[in-house]
Amino acid sequence: MTKEMKTSKDRAKLKQQRIIKFFIDSANEIIKQDGVGAVTIRKAADLAGYTSATLYNYFDNLQHLVFLATMTYLEEYNAALPRYLKGSKNSIERYMLVCKCFAEFSFSDPEIYELLFFTHSDEKLEEYTKQYYDLFPERIVKDWPAPLNKIYVLNSIYSRSYMMLDDCIQEGFITPEKAQDFNDVNLRIYKTILQDVQEGELTKKEAISKTMKYYFQLMEYYMEPDALPLLKQVKQKLQ
Repeated sequence: MTKEMKTSKDRAKLKQQRIIKFFIDSANEIIKQDGVGAVTIRKAADLAGYTSATLYNYFDNLQHLVFLATMTYLEEYNAALPRYLKGSKNSIERYMLVCKCFAEFSFSDPEIYELLFFTHSDEKLEEYTKQYYDLFPERIVKDWPAPLNKIYVLNSIYSRSYMMLDDCIQEGFITPEKAQDFNDVNLRIYKTILQDVQEGELTKKEAISKTMKYYFQLMEYYMEPDALPLLKQVKQKLQ
């Protein structure tokens, strides 16, 4: 490829990214004013200054656009994690603090978190998440310690949650097989509670309390016996 061809290709990519960001900004403005359900192809296109047909040149569908727009809300959670984890002493405590942080933010915006984690296939989640950070590389926090530094390549809630158990596995607090089961069960519980919040059957405070209660009960069941005293200390500290 000649230098001229590369330069032309780079300019085309920048133009494409600029237009995509126009649409994302438009969708975000609609979401902030009227909620996720108010976003339509026509509204987003009109606000961005393009035709509805143009939007389909850059997005698979409306859900693709809304996903990229709502990723901003996940950034707020990501940014809060280091504050929640400050002073944590062990992998069990870190995992539970991550769960509490996620509960706090997701139960504040249940519709958006359901859209982010439960409305697309894992393949699309990975593709769209990669696209988001290609568009906004400055939003990647590069100096986070493991395993937090890996969350940017994952948007499957099952993969993210299991990854956060990795330290517990490495330290012998839970076996990989039991971690898989624990991860599956607690996320099924989380999804049900998230739906209850969205439908108004639980308040945010009630939902957080139930989530953490059930997570501790499950962890007590799946953890190795030697880890139970430490789990008890973490529970007392976070209550």
